[in-house]
Amino acid sequence: MVYSAIMKSFQQWHDGNVFHSEMNLTFGRCDRQHRLNLSELLLVTSDTAIEDFHQRGMTFDVLQEHSISILVSRVSFHINRYPLANDRITVTTWEDPPEGIQLTRRYELTDNTGETLVSGTSTWLIVNPETRRIMKPSQFTLREPPVEAHPFSGIPCGKIVLPDCMEKLDERIIRYTDIDANGHMNNARYGAYIIDCLPAEYQSKDITDFRINYSHEAMIGDTLQLQGNFEDPQKIIIAGKAPGGVCFESELYYT
Repeated sequence: MVYSAIMKSFQQWHDGNVFHSEMNLTFGRCDRQHRLNLSELLLVTSDTAIEDFHQRGMTFDVLQEHSISILVSRVSFHINRYPLANDRITVTTWEDPPEGIQLTRRYELTDNTGETLVSGTSTWLIVNPETRRIMKPSQFTLREPPVEAHPFSGIPCGKIVLPDCMEKLDERIIRYTDIDANGHMNNARYGAYIIDCLPAEYQSKDITDFRINYSHEAMIGDTLQLQGNFEDPQKIIIAGKAPGGVCFESELYYT
C-alpha cells in the first residue's frame, strides 16, 4: 500500500521588532478535550519570546556573558477560542515599553484565517545571575528599547492578592525534569500543577482568562503545597507554597 503525505513548512520571521512563528499544535500538547494545555500555552509563548531574542543575537550565552537573566514575573491571557490539536497557528510576540522596573511583552495566537485565538501580556524582571539583584530596564542595552504601547483586551497582569481562606488541594515534589537552565522550576510547569489540582468539573471547563504571578523560585526537592479558593465559581484562585514562601498566585476565570 502506498501512502501520500502533504508536507507542510513552517516559517519564522521578524516584521520590524515583531516576531512571528508558525507551528502545528501536535497531539501531545493538548488535553483530553483536544485543547491546548495551559502549561503548553505558557511554554509556547515563553519559548517564542526567547526565540525572538535569540534570533536578534541575544542568546542565553550572550545574556550570561553580560550578567543578565530575564525571568518572567507576571502573565495574563485572554482566551477567545481554544487552539485545538492539529491547528496550524502563528504565535506573534513583541516588546511593549517597560512598566517601572519590569520589561513588558505581548502575545497573539492566531489561526490560519488570521482570527485571534489567544491574546496575552507579561512582565519580566532583569536579574544579575551572580548577585540575584534586580536591574533597571535602562541597564538592558543589548537592543533598542521599545517605545510604542499596545492595548490589551484581557485582564492586566497586576498583583494577585490571596484571600485569607485557602484550602489545601494537593502536594507536589519538585523533580529534576521540572527544573530549567536557570536552576529553578520552569514557569510553564506551574500550569500543569494548577490544572491537576482542580476538581474534575473545572478541569474540563473552558477558561476565558488566566493570570499568574511568579513570586518565589521553587527548587529541586521542594515540596509545593497547592491551595485553592472556590468562593466565586467564576474565578478560581490557586496558589503554590514551598518552604521558602509562596511560589505563585494564579486566577482562572470561567463564564
